[in-house]
Amino acid sequence: MPNNKRKRVSKIKDKEKAHPYSRKARQINRAMHKETNIAKAKSERINAAMGRGQKIIWFRDNMDQTEDDEEEVDAKLKKKVWTMVELRQLVDVYLARNDEDVETLLAKKEEGKNLLQKESLFLQLVDLEVKEAKLAGVEVPDLTNGAVVKALRAWDGDLNSITTIKLITCKPASIIPIEEEAKNSRRGDGAKADKVPQLLTEQQAIEMATGMAVN
Repeated sequence: MPNNKRKRVSKIKDKEKAHPYSRKARQINRAMHKETNIAKAKSERINAAMGRGQKIIWFRDNMDQTEDDEEEVDAKLKKKVWTMVELRQLVDVYLARNDEDVETLLAKKEEGKNLLQKESLFLQLVDLEVKEAKLAGVEVPDLTNGAVVKALRAWDGDLNSITTIKLITCKPASIIPIEEEAKNSRRGDGAKADKVPQLLTEQQAIEMATGMAVN
């Protein structure tokens, strides 16, 4: 039926005159619901792209900093590729970028001062980010790939071209020793279990002592 087609609200004629319980009113409601869902999905995509873009911008702007962070490395000395260990170390620096703000807010909280809603939300988001990074890793530009490094240096921050920057999931370097220790511990437990002597049955003991099979 023509009136059941999901049109845009702006395309529906005489919508101001529609009776609240009429077929046209239902058509308007369906169209509004669809447009709301589309707008919500678009907003979520934009927010995700903006968050990803801010992260990539951080790596672009911070990957060439010297150890004392006072000045950038000379252009001729800039790295063309990172090792995975170096990338993991850079992830640690990325996760620590909010440390000063976090310490300030925690000190404010310890003094008995109430935090603003946005300040409490900020602490929760930082804590969640760090936990997720340690558990599953964080998506970062693949600096172990020379082509990606070159593209990142040339990237102007335009979200429409963000797909040119390949991302990989990487855990922070600080968590690796803990994981390795856990793995070694599990291996050690397995080795100990292998060394535990197995108890012999009475029949097996007789057979070993006499060299004769017991039926």
